[in-house]
Amino acid sequence: MPKILFIVKNKNEASSRFRVFAYFDQLQNDFTLHTFYAEYNNKKVPKIFRSLIKRLRFLSLLWKAKEYDLLYMQRPMSSDKSDSTFFEKLLVKINPHLIFDFDDALFVQNEPKIKSLVTLAQTCVCGNDYLAEFARRYNPNTVVIPTAIDTDRFQQRLQTDKTTITIGWTGTSGNYQFFTDKMINDIDRLLNETPNSRFLFICDRPPEKRFTFKYDYIPWRAESEIDDLQQIDIGLMPLIDSPWSRGKCGFKLIQYGAIGIASVASDVGVNADVILDTKSGYLVKDDDWYTPLKALLKHQDLAREMGQQAQLHIQRHYSIEANYLKLKEAISTTV
Repeated sequence: MPKILFIVKNKNEASSRFRVFAYFDQLQNDFTLHTFYAEYNNKKVPKIFRSLIKRLRFLSLLWKAKEYDLLYMQRPMSSDKSDSTFFEKLLVKINPHLIFDFDDALFVQNEPKIKSLVTLAQTCVCGNDYLAEFARRYNPNTVVIPTAIDTDRFQQRLQTDKTTITIGWTGTSGNYQFFTDKMINDIDRLLNETPNSRFLFICDRPPEKRFTFKYDYIPWRAESEIDDLQQIDIGLMPLIDSPWSRGKCGFKLIQYGAIGIASVASDVGVNADVILDTKSGYLVKDDDWYTPLKALLKHQDLAREMGQQAQLHIQRHYSIEANYLKLKEAISTTV
């Protein structure tokens, strides 16, 4: 079987977990798989030596590159802040069979670097059409494969009669910035008007002081990720419209939908594809979060029905099963 080396940042990176590792069970039936972690972050080793070890590991990668039929690079090897693609250029000289996969608008922050990587690759795999539009300027061999989810693992919890409705949000602390003051005020008003409601944050850090409404907080952990998400009845994904936000792949909504959660999200970028507006959730325009959330809080049957529609939509379009053949074809035609 063809040997593939997946070059990823680390084993816990969300994009690697859901765009690479989630497919490993299926991929192992068709290919021989190996993994290289580009990040070396052993805090027990002094920083100056960590940098040296990282470079030595990259050199070992160059030495072994010929052993593989395909290199699958998930995001850049080096720092996003650096324009350099020195290692990647050496890599493709040794082994030109390279797929470059990315699921964020990295070109907004560093266009020269991403342009270079897209050009170096034989095939580009992008998480949505907005990213693919950029990639196709420099590489016509570009395919779109959305970030997908294992719907056998992410499933709806059997609900007993619930007395409390939970509005929830999950993400990294850097994304707290998308909660506008207007949104915070809308949530505060709704929670005060609806005594049987609560708000849950699942994140690496607690919210900032500007979040004035009462909330519960759970630190994000991979081990309890699904159980924690299953506490949510209405999932949120706020965004502020920008070139960076348009590159996002809507993964919060994909997680919510897989578990049968109705979502309310900003009408930005791919959110309009993941949510079927008024059927599996609501798309927010003009920063009005009060109206759709009030409707779902007031009509719990509507929220459950939308959650069921969301689950069907995710299974059909954003599941591992629905997207594996696309990934297999991209790999097979590049080997």
